[in-house]
Amino acid sequence: MSTWIYLRCEDHTPPLMADDESGQHLYDLPQIRADIAGRDALVAAIKDGLTVDDYFRRHTARFLVQHPKCRLSIQDEYGDEHPLIDDES
Repeated sequence: MSTWIYLRCEDHTPPLMADDESGQHLYDLPQIRADIAGRDALVAAIKDGLTVDDYFRRHTARFLVQHPKCRLSIQDEYGDEHPLIDDES
């Protein structure tokens, strides 16, 4: 079953939800978490001209470029928050 996953910037009042989804299934969470964990390198690469071909990762990268130092959260379309770090591995 699809579960749209979005990034949210917590450093704005009210928090800003990304317009575009970063994933379509909960199994996308590890990639989203990895992109957030490595966002400094990803943002630098984007600024140096890297293009991201994957549809969902492109949305994630765009949001990270717009919020390079902000506190982020991951939420799904139902309003459930998912941890930035997988506690179950």
